[in-house]
Amino acid sequence: MGTATPVAEKGPILIDCAGARMGGALRFLLELDGHLARSNRSNVRVIGRDRAITAAWLARRERLGRFSRVISLNNVGFAATSGARYVLLRNPLHFLRPAELERISSRLDSRMVRQTRIVRQAARRADIVVVPAASMAERVVEAAPELASRLTIRLHPLSWPDPVPTQLRDPHLLLCPVLFSPWKAMAALLRLVDEAVSTLAAETGADLRVVVTATRQEATAEGLGHTNHLQFVGRLTPRELTQYQNRCRALIYPTRIESFGYPLAEARLASLPVVARNIAHNRDIAGPVLVPYQQEEPTEIAAAIHRALNSTFTPEPVNPFDPDRYFSWLLGAPEKAA
Repeated sequence: MGTATPVAEKGPILIDCAGARMGGALRFLLELDGHLARSNRSNVRVIGRDRAITAAWLARRERLGRFSRVISLNNVGFAATSGARYVLLRNPLHFLRPAELERISSRLDSRMVRQTRIVRQAARRADIVVVPAASMAERVVEAAPELASRLTIRLHPLSWPDPVPTQLRDPHLLLCPVLFSPWKAMAALLRLVDEAVSTLAAETGADLRVVVTATRQEATAEGLGHTNHLQFVGRLTPRELTQYQNRCRALIYPTRIESFGYPLAEARLASLPVVARNIAHNRDIAGPVLVPYQQEEPTEIAAAIHRALNSTFTPEPVNPFDPDRYFSWLLGAPEKAA
């Protein structure tokens, strides 16, 4: 697992990015665009921009001609197009464990069962199956062990951010970059965060604020009532999100199931403390900037926030998410020397 060898071939490359409209999928696409602009590769064709992933689209993309390599960035691999087939599996909902499925199945869209079947069937036709973290690889192998020999782990690409002096950050501002979905139970998690911040504010006298990248309407719809320290700013563009990232003193990332978690990686490259659960996945992606808590309890989260607000980290010497190295591998070009 994690050692699949790329298929050797030269010629035109087709990349399907349908569905990359927000969140991590859009972040990934922006990194791809940046790499293509820097490398000026004329043999790469990107399709699916601003398109939803529909049955009609999946059928249409199979009729675009012959390619040496076809790459699907949206979980559903190519099934019939000629060429080496690569698929990026990035949605953990397609590979839930039995205990997780039992816990959240009532909150999943009925279409997810059909999507899961299609994603797994298409993955079996892929030559290379790419996942963004070891935790996602474990999920895939548990659900479809026959994919193990074709599976490779590649951390999602992410460029170094512009440095931000510590003195320009608001010492009492925290950022919680999350997306609401029924299966995430974000209302319960954000309630814990608000209670934790309230506890810490009472103990320290600091006017702490948490910016949440969701609307108040989304929160209310999921049953989150009045909060004391959460400021809902709505869903942000990547540029707007960067502005908040540059202002905050730390991140809070309380989600439970992730395939990667771009906010963890962005905090790492910015040397910004990130408060999240002490699990292997978060340690893997956030690395040295993780300020963990063990249990989902206000007192533990409050203690982690307090440590984060008083922690300073230095940049790592090498970018573990180097986008040029990632896309040089994905597109078949030689990797840069380490």
